[in-house]
Amino acid sequence: MKPKKKGVVCIFVLLFVILAIAVITDMVFGKVYNGWICLALAAGLSCAFWRGGMGREGLAGALLSMAVPIILLYPLFRIGGIGAGDIKLLSAVGCFLTVKETVACLVLSFFAGAVLSLLKMAAERNFLRRMRYLLSYVHAVAGSGKWKRYGQEEGGKIHFALPILLGVLLYKGGIHF
Repeated sequence: MKPKKKGVVCIFVLLFVILAIAVITDMVFGKVYNGWICLALAAGLSCAFWRGGMGREGLAGALLSMAVPIILLYPLFRIGGIGAGDIKLLSAVGCFLTVKETVACLVLSFFAGAVLSLLKMAAERNFLRRMRYLLSYVHAVAGSGKWKRYGQEEGGKIHFALPILLGVLLYKGGIHF
């Protein structure tokens, strides 16, 4: 049996509080403030250093995990599919996790986002219109052979801080792959 890493529960509670406040500001003000993200990054990097020093289990590992969302999601950001604040928030989450956990939380966050999007489309009864818009975008990109920005129709946006929180909760709750 592996010994528990120090402060795991305390660190998870801190991460949950950080994400819960990010969800509130995203829902109320439509954004996650850079000051809050900087505080989250500082907290995550401090926890990583406290847990494992400068090495792979500590600060170096946290910096690598922090880079994962930036590297993986930059193309989506470039076409307008995800906001910079969402990527920065996911990077802050990465400071608290390993690379593998960060990737898993990313996948689960996108799954949660898809479910919430489907629920939103069902509530607004605009599923077919949204799918036509998506297909016309894919057709235009495929036809031109060039990427272009994915413009959001009115009401087509979801606040992604909530799916990020749900993705972390799903992962920490035991959904692993």
